[in-house]
Amino acid sequence: MEKLSYSNALKRAFSVLKSQNKFPEDAQYLMEELSGFNYTQLQLHRNDEVPTDIMRKFRDGLMRLGMDEPVQYILGYAYFMNRNFSVNENVLIPRNDTEEMVQQIIDEHPKNDLSICDIGTGSGIIAITLGIEFPEDDILATDISKEALQVAQLNADNYQTNNVFFKQSDLFKSIDPQKFDIVVSNPPYIAEDEKKDMDPSVIKFEPDLALYGKDNGLEFYENITQQIDNYLSDDGILYMEFGFRQKNAIKAIFRDNLPNYVVEFHKDISGNYRYLKAKKEM
Repeated sequence: MEKLSYSNALKRAFSVLKSQNKFPEDAQYLMEELSGFNYTQLQLHRNDEVPTDIMRKFRDGLMRLGMDEPVQYILGYAYFMNRNFSVNENVLIPRNDTEEMVQQIIDEHPKNDLSICDIGTGSGIIAITLGIEFPEDDILATDISKEALQVAQLNADNYQTNNVFFKQSDLFKSIDPQKFDIVVSNPPYIAEDEKKDMDPSVIKFEPDLALYGKDNGLEFYENITQQIDNYLSDDGILYMEFGFRQKNAIKAIFRDNLPNYVVEFHKDISGNYRYLKAKKEM
């Protein structure tokens, strides 16, 4: 195998990815993660020879990037709120929008010893993050996908969140009758006809089950709002993420299904409405 410096390896990778209309930044991120160097350290070591094992992984990753595989799946992990979580093609890659919603839950958490339900947990990032932040809370995390729950359990084991419990369920169908203080969900909200606008890496590799919703992506908001009153305590709070074009439609869904609820819509860092907080009028 040809010996290359970090600088030359990255120059070649950038050239290859640009010729394929891919993102050169993914090669930079891949090299940083494989080497354990941050950007500044990589500059300081730019003339050093890349070790053989790292170079082999880098070249393999570069080929996979050329086939649109997300760098997080290549690495086998992604970051969420500065923590490392295992991911694969059975779960979505965590997004910053979800971090903002979870941070609000943490900031507004009223007291210890609450019961929380995370609907559609995927890799478990929301439930496990809350489990770490609030070890006195009991957290039930559900997903319809058995494969996703296996990833979530792996992450829970890694962080030893013994207060987080997983259950396979289609929304509330397999949940015993009970009341939660907080229900949170990042449901599938992309409309089927928006698929053509998605990045190829999302279309090819991320799970359809966690991405797309019927009725213009609104199916799960209809279903959850029709059932949530049976699972939320009187002063309980519902948090839900949604697509940046869906605010008005979701507002109408709450007006029709939960007219006695007060709904707040919150913007992300880009100024788009991306998640909501809802609770009963007292």
